[in-house]
Amino acid sequence: MSSGQFVLRQVGRKDGSHHAAAAIRETEIETSMQAATTTSKYSETARGWLVLASVNQPPFGGSSIGVETVTVGSLFVRRLRETKPRLAVLSLPPAEPPDLLAAAAERSMRPGLRLMFLNELADVAGRLEALAMGFDEALPASTDPVELAGRAHLLLEGSARLENEAVEPLLIGNEVRLDLVGRRVERRGRDIHLRPKEFALLSLLASEPGRVFSRDELVDRIWGHAYEGGRRTVDVHIRWLRAKIERDPARPVHLITVRGIGYRLDPPGH
Repeated sequence: MSSGQFVLRQVGRKDGSHHAAAAIRETEIETSMQAATTTSKYSETARGWLVLASVNQPPFGGSSIGVETVTVGSLFVRRLRETKPRLAVLSLPPAEPPDLLAAAAERSMRPGLRLMFLNELADVAGRLEALAMGFDEALPASTDPVELAGRAHLLLEGSARLENEAVEPLLIGNEVRLDLVGRRVERRGRDIHLRPKEFALLSLLASEPGRVFSRDELVDRIWGHAYEGGRRTVDVHIRWLRAKIERDPARPVHLITVRGIGYRLDPPGH
C-alpha cells in the first residue's frame, strides 16, 4: 500500500464520508492499472533477455514474457554464448562466481551486452564486487519487479544512445587507439586483449590526458571504496598496460609515473 492510499484510508475512517471511500477505490484501481500497463509495456520488449535465477523467484515477476530463464549456471553460460542476449541478469543463488566471471568475459567481447546482478539485501560487498567486475547494475534480489524491469530498459536505452553516437577512438599511444564505445584497444589495427580492470584504468587515465591521478583515487574509482587489496594493485595493472601499449615498457613515454603521487597518461603530441 502506498503512503497516499494510507492517508486516504485514515481520512475515510475519520469523517465517515462515502466520498472518501470512493476516492480510496478510485486511487487503488488507478494504481493497479498503472502497474499493469507498465508491466505489459516491459513484457512486450523484454525479448533478448537471459536470466539465471531460481524458478520460484523470477526477478521480473509476471512481466517475464519474452525472457529466457534458466536455473543452472552451466546452461546459462552456454545460452549466453549461443543466443547473444542484449541483457543478462544473474541472481545469487543459483548464480555462482564462475557464472559472473563468464558474464564479465562475454561483456568484454561484446560491448552491447548489459549485465545485472541480484543478491541478498545485506550482501553489499557482493554487489560492489560485481560492479567492480564490470556489471552495469547490482541490486538486492528483493527489488520490485517493475522497478527492476524499468532499470533494465534504461540500461538498454542508454547503451543504444551510446552506440548511435559518433565517438572517434582516442589515440593514446604510438599507433594505439582506445575505442570507448566498442570497449576495444587496437595497436596497428590489431586488437589488444585487456582485462576489465585494465580497460577501466586506461579509460580513466585517458579521460583527462596529462592529469595526475593518485593511487588512492584510482583504487576508489576502479576497484571501489570497499576494496582491501591496497594500492599496489594499481602498480601491477600499470605494468601490465605498459607491456601492451608502450614500445619500450621499461622506458614508458605514455603511462608516466609521478613519484610519490600516482600516474598520468601522455598521448602522442601532448
